[in-house]
Amino acid sequence: MGKKGKGRQLILPVALLILAFGIYFGYSIWQAENDLSIKKIREAAAAQAEKEQEAAVFHKESAEQDYKTVGVFISDSHEWYNQTLGWGAIGSVKWDEQKQKAGNINLVLKDIQTDNANLQADFEKISEYSNAIANGIKETQTLLKMHRYFHDLDIEFNGYKKTKDYYNITEYKASVND
Repeated sequence: MGKKGKGRQLILPVALLILAFGIYFGYSIWQAENDLSIKKIREAAAAQAEKEQEAAVFHKESAEQDYKTVGVFISDSHEWYNQTLGWGAIGSVKWDEQKQKAGNINLVLKDIQTDNANLQADFEKISEYSNAIANGIKETQTLLKMHRYFHDLDIEFNGYKKTKDYYNITEYKASVND
């Protein structure tokens, strides 16, 4: 083989090598940009969650020890009502349990501090319903409304997205800034 034959034999491996480096380099740039976008999305979500969690806090002198944050209180209450009222259970309410839970909700609500007028209005409405149940009123519609408040607050305050149901019952919306 002459010089021309060797040169032609090197063209294909060199071209493949350049192509491989190009693909690797292009993928690396794309991956870095994608990682940066994901990081920015996560940081924005974390900032939003932190902002929402600051919308309501327990009083510093609060004796409330059951919940780390107001968001946990909302989430736990929502889950409790899912378990005790959801999936047809509202037809067989255990009123003693509901009365005790309503009393506990009232105690927790007294220890929450918020400057957000809409969130405060929602907590006042929940308090009104829980007072009725704690005082022995046996109305399933009152329980249903209280459950819906916790459901929608869990979506708005905590970013709970595991449902397509949304009752739009709360005044508080995550995008609202007071």
